[in-house]
Amino acid sequence: MRGGRTAEAESGVTPLACPLSLRPGSARGPDDYDVASGDQVIGRIFRARVMPPYRQWMWTITGSVALPELPSGGFCASLDEAKTKLAETWQAWLTSKR
Repeated sequence: MRGGRTAEAESGVTPLACPLSLRPGSARGPDDYDVASGDQVIGRIFRARVMPPYRQWMWTITGSVALPELPSGGFCASLDEAKTKLAETWQAWLTSKR
């Protein structure tokens, strides 16, 4: 860090703008994932076992302050749909911060 700027700021690279990846959510179970952007965990996707099949996967963004016009989470029928919704919302949040 030089003069109050991080290496990321100096290089123009924002770590939170990295592609999203799923990581097993430690000991929470096989259908529970942390969602990361680079090294930063920004959300979670997991199977909500007590929900009906069309709402069994929950996604949530936990790594930032949500904007009133953007959802910070929701329910989907499949893991793929939950990944898509979280990625779309995360991208919208990143775009709004520029």
